Amino acid sequence: MTRSFRCLIVSVLCLFIWVSPSQAESTKAKKLEETIPMPSKSTADLNTLKRAKVTEDQAINQLKYMMVKGFARMEEDLVRKGSFPPFGLTLLPDGEFKAVIIETDENIPMQVQLIKMVESMETIAKTRAVWAVGVMYIRAIKLDDGSYVQRLIVMTEHIAGWARHWAYPFKVEKGEVKLGKPTETPAKPIYYVNK
Repeated sequence: MTRSFRCLIVSVLCLFIWVSPSQAESTKAKKLEETIPMPSKSTADLNTLKRAKVTEDQAINQLKYMMVKGFARMEEDLVRKGSFPPFGLTLLPDGEFKAVIIETDENIPMQVQLIKMVESMETIAKTRAVWAVGVMYIRAIKLDDGSYVQRLIVMTEHIAGWARHWAYPFKVEKGEVKLGKPTETPAKPIYYVNK
């Protein structure tokens, strides 16, 4: 199978594999969720609903909520394997989180998976059917002494026009992921751009 064909398969898989978190993942994130309010559920018909103005604080809280749900999604793999493949984050208008994953038996390099995941998030955002999208992955940073330190990278964007990137130092101790103080960076939206 050629590399370009494998990349095409990965792209197609990313677009159609949205998964809900398991019960175990839901309970692990409970502590963090309590500090970040869940987006309110709407019973209105979303096709006829006019978009309400969302403040920057509200949008960032929704991005944080989506990120917390993403943490629950990756924690088990990080504890068990020491890593996890890049995956996408989506937040639906009713406040439901869904992960976008790559399911394949092929051994595809992480960098290719990340590129395809970013392309998938762009495609999903263009539908304007979700309030927020993001990508979560691990990045190794080389230090001056030649050693590496890993960071958990979370890149998110809200349909209202705000984007945030977080870089978390982390370590796994006694079967638990310990996150350090993140670096938060405001970013320019690239997915939800009015053209």
